[in-house]
Amino acid sequence: MEKVDFQKKAVVALLGKIAEACGKAGVNPNITVSTRRSVTCFQLRRRGNCIQVSVKQSGEMNYFLSDMRGKCSGRKIYYQLCPEDSHEQIIEKFAADFGRLYQDFLTADSLCGFTGICLSHDTDAEMELKVYEDYIRTECLLP
Repeated sequence: MEKVDFQKKAVVALLGKIAEACGKAGVNPNITVSTRRSVTCFQLRRRGNCIQVSVKQSGEMNYFLSDMRGKCSGRKIYYQLCPEDSHEQIIEKFAADFGRLYQDFLTADSLCGFTGICLSHDTDAEMELKVYEDYIRTECLLP
């Protein structure tokens, strides 16, 4: 897959998952999607917290998490394009992972204490998001 096609498909997939997450959570958060110099950036802000995901035309996907207390993850690389990889599967996992994180974030209404989440194309999102989702179930959702 060409780098430009990879970027386009990843952007479309993530945008769909963000819309789905907003619909499920029933909220209308502050979302900015912009493209500058071959980089598409998604920013979801809510109450001083921010999730930023960037998809570069070079084939790199990265993200940045920050909370209202000023703690941040720093830029973390999710994936860098490699010609031998199954790009369709990586795009699908990328959209699913960040769609799930966005939905969790909208449900919890905060990232406080969870900026250390480490997602990657080769990690299990289930394990990475377990503590955050347990917190949401016990502290954020009404019984």
